[in-house]
Amino acid sequence: MRKLLIKNGFVASVDPTIGNIANGDVLISGDRIEEVGRDLEVTDAEIVDATDCIVMPGFVDAHKHIWQGAAVRAYCTDWSLDDYVNYIRLNVAAAFGAEDMYAVQLHGAFEAMNAGVTTAADYCHNIHSPDHAHEAIRGLQDSGMRVVWNYGFNYPPLENPVFKTFDDRVAFGRDVAKTHFSSKDQLLTLGIAPEELQHALDNDTLSGQFNLARELGAHIFWHCNSKKPLGIRIPRGVARVHDLGLLGDDILFVHMSATEEDEWKMVADCGASVVFTPDTELQMGMMWPSGDIAKRYGITQSYGTDITSNNSADMFTALRLGLQTTRCRVIDREDLLGSGVPFTCEEALRWGTIDGAKALGLESAVGSLTPGKKADLVFLNTKSLSLVGWDRSNVAGTIILQGQTADVDSVMVNGRFVKRHGKMVGDVARVCELLEAARARISETIEQWGGRVLNEGESDRRMAAMRSSESGTFARG
Repeated sequence: MRKLLIKNGFVASVDPTIGNIANGDVLISGDRIEEVGRDLEVTDAEIVDATDCIVMPGFVDAHKHIWQGAAVRAYCTDWSLDDYVNYIRLNVAAAFGAEDMYAVQLHGAFEAMNAGVTTAADYCHNIHSPDHAHEAIRGLQDSGMRVVWNYGFNYPPLENPVFKTFDDRVAFGRDVAKTHFSSKDQLLTLGIAPEELQHALDNDTLSGQFNLARELGAHIFWHCNSKKPLGIRIPRGVARVHDLGLLGDDILFVHMSATEEDEWKMVADCGASVVFTPDTELQMGMMWPSGDIAKRYGITQSYGTDITSNNSADMFTALRLGLQTTRCRVIDREDLLGSGVPFTCEEALRWGTIDGAKALGLESAVGSLTPGKKADLVFLNTKSLSLVGWDRSNVAGTIILQGQTADVDSVMVNGRFVKRHGKMVGDVARVCELLEAARARISETIEQWGGRVLNEGESDRRMAAMRSSESGTFARG
């Protein structure tokens, strides 16, 4: 078994029993961490010099729609949530072919790893056909990234949908699980992303999606209580699944800004987790992250980058926004004065590593530099212009409030370098060429359809089609 000895780095383990170790070493055997300490004596290992580097666990991006990446980069930067639903979900999404799904998934994983993300929850809710699913998964497999791939029950309205009924989608979910996720010890694992409540799901359909996840042993990822429609109605999605007996510790609730107090208690009581995506939430009226509420109830909170069609793919930005907006919210509400802040950078570092891993159900495998866990590591170059002179007494503060993608020197997933000395190890030129080709195809198709923006009547017509529990069929024009 190949061994690597990472020598003389500043080890930020995010493991309370190990702590931070200046001039520390990490011994890796195969795909796992074997030992963490100082001056490790090993004679049969390849030496990796980590001098002038912070060595930390890879970031865990707990909510990301990888398909909605660079092929539609920046489409949403000046859009509201309603614009996003009307123009991406009801229009642009349908322009993706199966080969486009391969290209965007491959590129999106490369982009994330380049930024120091080693694990992501990929909420793949653009599965038009079996080929779309297979190619999306193949793109991730070829990337070498660790991903929980969510089989999404959402789908755009299509002229000739492959899946005619809800039962068709359930049957294909079982097929996907058998075809791609039969092994437990693999980089890709399966999740299920049920449809949102605004699609007017009946109880049997909603329960069927949650129950399929339990049948397949898949974690559940659910857009929930994202906002108050018209500022009046309360979504109460948590209460709905509670009343149906569907709550469990295998659920990661996404966004959650319109969640009421009794629902927060329901989440805490069942041991479920939450994930916030500050970039999109702040822009699109899903409000600020509810990190203070999650902390008050003892709920595991995690963070994600959501959509590269809107914002960047790096967790430095997501965690920084999440921390600072939550600090500001609490300080303003409680009129805090004097020394200190309500949340620390140490907490934010946990949100992006071990807490993210726990939210995905992967805390036994990743999220900290702990012997026995998978060797998913990031090296930050402390001789960069943005980190030089860093505060050795507060490594979490340096990472969260000072770090950036340009500081990511090396990245390791499963004991293998995917980025080394500032450059990705794979064929980046091919990845970018495939992405550009996909972008061109998608853009041309959208232009043939009349552009990204739909008029109000057409949006309403397509929303009605998407809410159909059977086919989601509509005729263009």
